Amino acid sequence: MDRRLLIFIFLMTFFIGGQAQRKWERSLQSFDVSTSPGSRIEPGSEGLPKDVYFAGRLGVAAGGPFIACSAGWDEDGLAASNSGLRISTSQDSTEWTVWTDLPVDGHAVDAKWQACTELVFLPAGAKYYRVAASTNRLGKGRVMKRIQLNFFDPGPTPTAEVNAVQEPNAPAACPCDKPGIVTRSGWSCPQTTNPGYGFSTITHLIVHHSAGANTSSDWAAVVLSIWNSHVNTNGWADIGYNYLVDPQGRLYEGRGGGDNVTGAHFCGTNAGTMGTCMIGTYTSSSITDTSRKMLTRLLAWKACGSNINPTGISWHTSSAKNLYHISGHRDGCATECPGTMTFAEFPALRTAVANQIAACNTPTSIREIPGLRSFRISPNPVTGGRATAEFDLSATKTMQYEIYAIDGRLLYASKPRRVSAKTSVPILGLEKVNKGAAIIVVKIDHHQFSYRLVVD
Repeated sequence: MDRRLLIFIFLMTFFIGGQAQRKWERSLQSFDVSTSPGSRIEPGSEGLPKDVYFAGRLGVAAGGPFIACSAGWDEDGLAASNSGLRISTSQDSTEWTVWTDLPVDGHAVDAKWQACTELVFLPAGAKYYRVAASTNRLGKGRVMKRIQLNFFDPGPTPTAEVNAVQEPNAPAACPCDKPGIVTRSGWSCPQTTNPGYGFSTITHLIVHHSAGANTSSDWAAVVLSIWNSHVNTNGWADIGYNYLVDPQGRLYEGRGGGDNVTGAHFCGTNAGTMGTCMIGTYTSSSITDTSRKMLTRLLAWKACGSNINPTGISWHTSSAKNLYHISGHRDGCATECPGTMTFAEFPALRTAVANQIAACNTPTSIREIPGLRSFRISPNPVTGGRATAEFDLSATKTMQYEIYAIDGRLLYASKPRRVSAKTSVPILGLEKVNKGAAIIVVKIDHHQFSYRLVVD
């Protein structure tokens, strides 16, 4: 064989072998409560009515840190308190774990099943399961029909995949930077972006919690499991949240399509909202300090860039409610989400977001520009369409500026001019700015900084 071909094969083998790919497995198992072979009806325990028991093999073994499980079912006259599922697992079909409830998720609206459960995490390496389907609890003859179990082993996340990639802002839309983010490919989402996604102007920022575990050795695997539950149990087009934050403060890209894509997280009234999920359960415990800081940075970036007052209240058309611009899931839906402890922090969170916006709109970066001792625009807010930039320079410099609308559109670009010492320069182009906020990007030689304007 040609020596060059051998070298090529060796290099390709090395390259392919070095690109670790996530291995995951899913098993969807369906049963008919009344006719499924092997089912049996026994007296219910712990005060429950008669249960229908199913047992089998999970059928997944990808070596992940856990096995995620969710379920869906149809029934006559659905009521949240009428039916329920419990599950127990085993590695050898002899020793079994304690029964774990699969709580009904009352907000899985527009799902393919009449009822869907929340996501629960089963022990890694489990091979066998048994499920108790308790039905007709209300004694009205209403029973479950078909049940689907969704077992998902996410496999281990390849270390190289989980890298925070800084996504740049739209040009000067807001000086509050978007935080670094783990992209969909970073958490191994197997789905490409759906071209049929809807988009809307974001007016309200909704915070959730996932109601899952607060500890994990592999948070990217948890995100992938949430995606699987939303898509393959609920039947949604994609993961419902726009963003997710894990307890270590890492930010994940959620639903595909980019910023302003309409998610599935707010009880079917999703238009105009951005949904952020704090991974974990925060009913009796608080989110971590690192995740709180990430949430604040994310909301500040979005509120600033979309001209949303983080402490304000306005009408949300889709839900037909007056909502705080930063709200919890429970503000629009009958749910405990985002957890009592998280919800109690919302007044402080709104203030923290406002402070973050104020901080990143203050031109502290002028200290890093050689020769620029001070800078301000006066007046600000701008009145009458007139304002002046005031410089204090230690040497002669070339200056120019650009004015952007809050949505990133370039409204005006000045010509370069030489300035020195203490100089006042009229700001032209303000007649192109609508009332509200705008961003001016000032360039001094080869350096630049952003400054937020308010136009009355």
